Amino acid sequence: NFRQVDTTFLDKLVAFVAAMKREGIYTGLSIYFPLWLRLSEQRDGFAGYKDQHPFALLFFHPEFQAVYKNWWRTLLTTPNPYTGVPLRDEPAIAFVELVNEDSYLFWTFNYDAVPAPQMALLEREFGEWLERKYGSLENALKVWGGRRHPRDDLAQKRVGFVHLWEIFNQRDQRCQDTAEFLAKHQRAFFEQMQRFVKNELGYKGLVVCSNWITADERTLGPLDKWSNLVGDFMDRHGYWGGPHKGDRAGWAISVGDLYGDQSALVLPQKDPSFSLPVMDIHYNGKPSTISEINWTPPNRFRAEFPVLCATYGALQGSDGFFFFALNGPFWQRTLSKFAIQTPTVMGQFPACALVYRKGLVQSAAPVVKGGAKLADLFALKGVPVRAPMNLDELRRKDLPAGAVVRQPQLEAIDPLAFFVGRVALNITDQGGTSELADLSQFIDRSKQVVKSVTGEVVWDYGRGIVTLHAPKAQGAVGFLGRAGRIDLPDVVIEVSSEYASVLVVPLDDLPIRTSRRVLVQVVTEETNNGWQTVPQEGLLRITALGGSPLLVRDAVGRLSFRRADARGCLVTALDPNGYPLRRLGNAADIPLQKGVLYFTVERR
Repeated sequence: NFRQVDTTFLDKLVAFVAAMKREGIYTGLSIYFPLWLRLSEQRDGFAGYKDQHPFALLFFHPEFQAVYKNWWRTLLTTPNPYTGVPLRDEPAIAFVELVNEDSYLFWTFNYDAVPAPQMALLEREFGEWLERKYGSLENALKVWGGRRHPRDDLAQKRVGFVHLWEIFNQRDQRCQDTAEFLAKHQRAFFEQMQRFVKNELGYKGLVVCSNWITADERTLGPLDKWSNLVGDFMDRHGYWGGPHKGDRAGWAISVGDLYGDQSALVLPQKDPSFSLPVMDIHYNGKPSTISEINWTPPNRFRAEFPVLCATYGALQGSDGFFFFALNGPFWQRTLSKFAIQTPTVMGQFPACALVYRKGLVQSAAPVVKGGAKLADLFALKGVPVRAPMNLDELRRKDLPAGAVVRQPQLEAIDPLAFFVGRVALNITDQGGTSELADLSQFIDRSKQVVKSVTGEVVWDYGRGIVTLHAPKAQGAVGFLGRAGRIDLPDVVIEVSSEYASVLVVPLDDLPIRTSRRVLVQVVTEETNNGWQTVPQEGLLRITALGGSPLLVRDAVGRLSFRRADARGCLVTALDPNGYPLRRLGNAADIPLQKGVLYFTVERR
């Protein structure tokens, strides 16, 4: 009975919060996702449902909202027997999330997913809204040029919803009014529920509305983000990977699946309008997190994943990364669809966490400041935030280097701008001018290189390599075998392995050049023991999944430190758990070792 709270599960949840608190770990609460529930008319009393997920229902159905509110009331106000404090007063609760992966503006809002008897409730609200706007439904139809929908029933004051595809493709007045109503209705729900958990229940922490994508990023995406702006911070989800085809490919890896290995580091040259989950837009100055992110298997090029999150997350000022998903309190023995507890991902957390959490890569000032007028978004003019754009064409030749170009409306953002610095977008009633820094000195498409405005991160997407040049973070990730010798300020990398990640960071907050203790981290590729494939249709077909243990390809090559005391620094190889394994000599020449992911370099 979903109307009742499972007290046994509630006890486990609050015990978990208490256990995390003892370890100094914050917990975020996300209690509603339509895929966690199925409704049936006969069993649950919601007319029209036939064992279906309740997409969009929460946004408009009073009875369903009452059940949802009771979940929050019970969860936040019941005293925690393990701490004596209800979760509404618990400082270890970082935030609550109102809705996971649902939106009026995603494909799941349609008459197949939301049964007509339930959609009728929202159709009546739409009709009332149109009467307030136009005086009558007849007037609305006149403004719409007589355009009707099979679900229109003026006698019942119901107005049907055109399909989302029609909204962002046809964009006539009926489409515009539909998009405006849905965005405002969704925003009103978020406002109502934020007041409920904060004012009525007394919750003292942060609230985030949702995290989902839309059916069209250009026209519907900004409207969805605007509806979320009533929360304390913004959130998103994002996944990236090569092609993966199979009956269960969305959530599992199976024998018979077709897939392709693909690195994001060469994506810009293949798709100029590319989009990656680490590309973070800061809306209206709100903090920004990504509460689900992964470079999903099967794909042998995953070592870049945590490095890109750490470096470009720090550069863009992203406020938090949640790697999806943990699979228990242990290292994974085999690869799964969302594996992160593996050598190439979590195995890189030591250096990557230091880069991100300690700011070893500088955060950049905004290089793009977009201004969007709310009325223009309701008119479905949109903001194509990921469309390709040649900013050189906007820059007058007589402007000095670094000058700012101003234009009345932001028409597009170069995807590579996200790897130069921070990108900000303000959605307001008034709109405003947009400011685009001259990016030509940082983006060189002829050489296929983009440099950060800080000068600390360089992406050579022609060769598929990202290099770090910061005083406290140096290294390279990608197809290092193509690069030969990589000269960084304090380290030289020579790796002949086709694909690898090498990071060098201090363990004492001093610059690498003077640090007393430095961590060197080297990771390549991983696969299941016994994994087998055969070529098919330009991809790879899985013929055997294999099993444990996970196999890690050995890195081949060497490193050398360029600091004056390199020959006097001791090098120690560490085992996979970080314990000393053996001494190797000095930092002037460090040969990479079989089975070794970590080294320390220590001043005598």
